Amino acid sequence: MLRILALVPALAMVWVDPVSAAGLCAAASGVAKGRACVESPNGVAVADDLPRAQVLLADADAGAARFRTRFGRAPARFAVLETNDGNVDGGALSALQTAGFKAVLPFLSPKGFDLQIEASVRRAVEAQTAGLSADMREPIVQEAIAKVKAGRPPQTAQQPGVIAHELGHMWYIDAFWPGRELRGGHYGGPGPDWMDEVAAVLMEPESMASARIGQFGDRYRKLRAADALRNAPDNVLVDLPGFLNSAHPGAARGREMLAKIREEEPDALPKNGVMIRASSGPEAEKFAESAIHYYLQSTMAAEYLVARTGDPAVFARIAAAFGRGETMAQWLANNEPKGKLPRDLTALQADWLAWLDQRFPATSA
Repeated sequence: MLRILALVPALAMVWVDPVSAAGLCAAASGVAKGRACVESPNGVAVADDLPRAQVLLADADAGAARFRTRFGRAPARFAVLETNDGNVDGGALSALQTAGFKAVLPFLSPKGFDLQIEASVRRAVEAQTAGLSADMREPIVQEAIAKVKAGRPPQTAQQPGVIAHELGHMWYIDAFWPGRELRGGHYGGPGPDWMDEVAAVLMEPESMASARIGQFGDRYRKLRAADALRNAPDNVLVDLPGFLNSAHPGAARGREMLAKIREEEPDALPKNGVMIRASSGPEAEKFAESAIHYYLQSTMAAEYLVARTGDPAVFARIAAAFGRGETMAQWLANNEPKGKLPRDLTALQADWLAWLDQRFPATSA
């Protein structure tokens, strides 16, 4: 399975007998030989050096605590493996699952992240300069790479919350569809895509949520000023029922990137394993344009559901309903207490718009 930073086709997880919390690095020794491994009762993190492994573990552990708070269940035991190529081969994956690590996350090292960004930029430039000789093209490639490096902060992939976010997808699927083998073509688990993404953004630190809320507010105020809150397609950002029934934009993008890697770099694919990839330039921009609303909507939908139900762990009840095969409309209409949350999708949209108007009051000129 392919995993792309910020867009995450889900991994198929199988139930295995858990090992004891003590000696988790020993249980993962087959993939940690010669590398630094640190552990907690929640799982392990493996990297080239001890300080780096500790950073990875701290991020994952913070997410595990948030998962317990938001979903009321223990997260699946994790193994975060940082490598330069972002790959975990089939043998390593199987060994970790057998040892009790149901959430196996490959992750790019800072060096690997830089290498993949450079490769992404190179592919884009080479496609645009196909008529040039290699000698003429290379200076253009190097100039483009230098421009991308200068325009982004170092170690972008390692910002706090990224690992917790990615693990959140896996924890959610394992908690509410344990042992379910996932089918290709779907973004996340068997449930609706929006909840899969909400589960991931809820694992992030408050600073990331605050930034997204601010971005949503800026876009919302522009829509309101243009009197476009009820005009499709301009109002896609605030179309809550549409969001609740939409496919994640990452699904198609993941299939597209996987097909491209199979065609251009077949040897880069781990056999029967998992991988994570990063991209930049036109490759990333194409996804970002379609995905930005989805991440903002996920964060704001979570805020709204908590505000109206008064329950920070309401997601556990929604996810349990999805696990039973209910739709969002059916969950809204069932007998569970929901505070001030409306009981049907039409009323939900009207209430959502009213809540947004209060959440983001007009600023005085």
